[in-house]
Amino acid sequence: MKQEINTTIDSPWYVKMISAFSGWLASLFLLGFIGMAFSFVFEQSGVALFVSGVMMGGAFLLLRHSKNDFTEHMGLAISLAGQALFAYALHDLSARAAIFWLPMFLLQIVLITAVSHFSHRVFSSFVATISLTMLLSTIGLFYITHAAMLFLAALCWINEFHYPHHIKKIRAIGYGIVLALIGLKGMALFGHKTLESILFQDQWIQLIEPWIGEVLISAVALYVVWILLSRYGHGLLEQTSLLVLFGTLLLCGVSMEAPGITVGVVILLLGFYGSNRLLMGLGTVSLLFYISSYYYLLDTTLLNKSKTLLLVGLALLGVRWMILFFLAPKEGSNA
Repeated sequence: MKQEINTTIDSPWYVKMISAFSGWLASLFLLGFIGMAFSFVFEQSGVALFVSGVMMGGAFLLLRHSKNDFTEHMGLAISLAGQALFAYALHDLSARAAIFWLPMFLLQIVLITAVSHFSHRVFSSFVATISLTMLLSTIGLFYITHAAMLFLAALCWINEFHYPHHIKKIRAIGYGIVLALIGLKGMALFGHKTLESILFQDQWIQLIEPWIGEVLISAVALYVVWILLSRYGHGLLEQTSLLVLFGTLLLCGVSMEAPGITVGVVILLLGFYGSNRLLMGLGTVSLLFYISSYYYLLDTTLLNKSKTLLLVGLALLGVRWMILFFLAPKEGSNA
């Protein structure tokens, strides 16, 4: 029986980079020409919505039938420009914030389902996460957004190998959610008081909201740790499981004073579980960012920050010691 030989030659990275740059450059010139020749598009919201739909439809056909890097990146650029035009027109038509964010979220869901391009799905998942976060914020559920996004990301990365035919789609959605979560959590650390003062008028809600959010994030962290323990064959009442869950709970408790650390640790755990170096890198960078950002916040004194970071460091070292001591194979044990 003869085997088919793949004669396709993969282009070098620098050829792909030049083709990608050429595709984006050609798209920018094309969009600039359209913008100057048809300036009336930006003056009428209905026309802008129609043109944005045409652009996204054309980009869909380009990406679906793309056979080279040039047309692939050209289609990606046209799609992003069409989405920007859609958001511009929708902003003029929206009387309330919810009317703007709900169509944006639904559009991204359609694009995630229809467009099979990996980078496009990552971007659509990123925008969908932000749109859903802002939509929940407009109805007073801002405090659950970070925990909900972390839970969705955990579902993607924990179950990515359960659906081998959809693994690329799951990874693209997972990357988009994680990138949006890291950015949103970072913005919350620096601007959460201003955002809360806009979304909530009651002072008691502004007081308890950060604590409720961190409690929900801690619940997601405990869920992820428990799932990973069960995947490695550890029962709930085993000594190893109890110690690891206790260490996780301790870390979550300490992180109440330094928000974001639990999110970074969970992303790092998910990357380690799937042997995903990029996800582990994102978790490490986000963890360092959250720790550094907490140190430079002006809400508490430098002494209290130092104490909190010391406790966080001790908790992380304690969890690491428990994992190495109880989960690592003993030297000389039978494989």
